[in-house]
Amino acid sequence: MNEELAHEIAREWIDAWSSHELDRILAHYDDDVVLTSPLAVERLRDPTGTVRGKAALRAYFGEDHPRRRELRCYQRSYLMTTPWQNGVAVPATSHG
Repeated sequence: MNEELAHEIAREWIDAWSSHELDRILAHYDDDVVLTSPLAVERLRDPTGTVRGKAALRAYFGEDHPRRRELRCYQRSYLMTTPWQNGVAVPATSHG
């Protein structure tokens, strides 16, 4: 992955979340997604806090989604790794 592609993927992710369009958000997840979150423990009353599969993730995100209209996402930095180096977080402001 090159830097240009990394920025493009990050921008698509940020734009999807900021759009509040659930289908657009879910397009970034595989059908076999597994999400684990402390918030899911509380909301699902499941001690594992695990959501499995895109259909379950749709239900999990969709339950609270209409109330999150104030949510706006911003890129502050990104992390790129290669097989021969450790990832380095780079401030987004240094890239215009």
